[in-house]
Amino acid sequence: MGFKSWYGRISLANKILIAMVLGALIGYIVGPGITVLDPIGTIFLRLLKMVILPLVFFSIAAGASSVIDLSRLKRIGGLFLVYWVLSSLAAAAVGLVWAAIFKPGVGVKLAEKAAENAGEVNLLQSFINWIPDNVAAAFTNFNMIQVIVFSIFCGLTAAALGETDSGRFLRNFFKSGDELMMKMVGYIMEFAPYGVFALMANITGTAGTIVLGALAKMLVTQYVAYATILFVVYPMILTVFARVNPIQHFRNIFPAMVVAFSTCSSSATLPVTMESTKKRAGVPEDIVNLIAPPAATINMHAVAAEMPIYALFAAQIFGLDLAPASLLSIIVLGVVMAAGVAGVPGGAVMMASVLMNIMGLPMTIIPWIAGIYRLIDMPNTMLNVTGDTVGMVTVASMMGELDRETFQGNN
Repeated sequence: MGFKSWYGRISLANKILIAMVLGALIGYIVGPGITVLDPIGTIFLRLLKMVILPLVFFSIAAGASSVIDLSRLKRIGGLFLVYWVLSSLAAAAVGLVWAAIFKPGVGVKLAEKAAENAGEVNLLQSFINWIPDNVAAAFTNFNMIQVIVFSIFCGLTAAALGETDSGRFLRNFFKSGDELMMKMVGYIMEFAPYGVFALMANITGTAGTIVLGALAKMLVTQYVAYATILFVVYPMILTVFARVNPIQHFRNIFPAMVVAFSTCSSSATLPVTMESTKKRAGVPEDIVNLIAPPAATINMHAVAAEMPIYALFAAQIFGLDLAPASLLSIIVLGVVMAAGVAGVPGGAVMMASVLMNIMGLPMTIIPWIAGIYRLIDMPNTMLNVTGDTVGMVTVASMMGELDRETFQGNN
């Protein structure tokens, strides 16, 4: 009873981390005989695959139908959307560049092969093929990128219907479906510690400690990418477009950064984010009220950066040479995955699963990511929240409405 009570108080993220460490240790000790646990890991992977399509459809459709609400204040919404797209693309490019430099997956050799080689892609044809000519076929053939495009169209069209009966019905339908899938993913993630334990034990039992070294290298790659965004990309945006002192900005929103780091939740940090941006950074209240909630949902720069890292990590492990067109696709997908990640338990892990499917890569690395995600999630959330505040300050400054006295007054 004592152990059960203690185990019940541990957070899911820590349970997964503990399971990963124990699985790696036991797998290393037992050796190849640990493959007896392989069915448990396989069940976990199949559960993840089971929810991918409906999760993607409902989460993106629900998100797209709400994002369009920014049109209430067209100029504010337009400026923020431009900031979101360009800054997210920059974040994804940063992640891709550092993954190409560090090469965290090089040197890891596993027996499994990729589902298909995503190396050679015609750029124009690739983007044309994103548009489904048969929606039913897109779902039945598990064509993830076509499902994403269809989901975006569904969400935006539902929003365009406005306050008609059909518009309200469709938005409620997408929201209800999204809540259903989040609940289902929550149940599946409760099984994650057991699946991760089995998969990690199997990997270290058959491939040895080389995998652990690669994970450490991938973690360093992500930290460097996050630092680049925080200390290079954001200061450039604040200096050039917002015309404010980046160091002062970080002082102003430091309370939100600390809460984000400790809670690993952009939504939980939202009240502190809004308070700091209004009262310490000098952004008008209506701008904060309009931007902050959707920003906490779609403006995920850390996720945009980490998705390309996962894709290159997997490609390097399985010896795939990705063509420039594929790399460009990965950058765009990083932005799309980031927009769909919020509110989903284990969201980034699920979106990484989606990305692996789109790029034709095995899901072998997904349990590895789940195992170390607690170490990723703390700086990840802090960066996401910081990016939201940078966007609000930039929009307010470009509209000439930033209270610069308030901004400079918090030392």
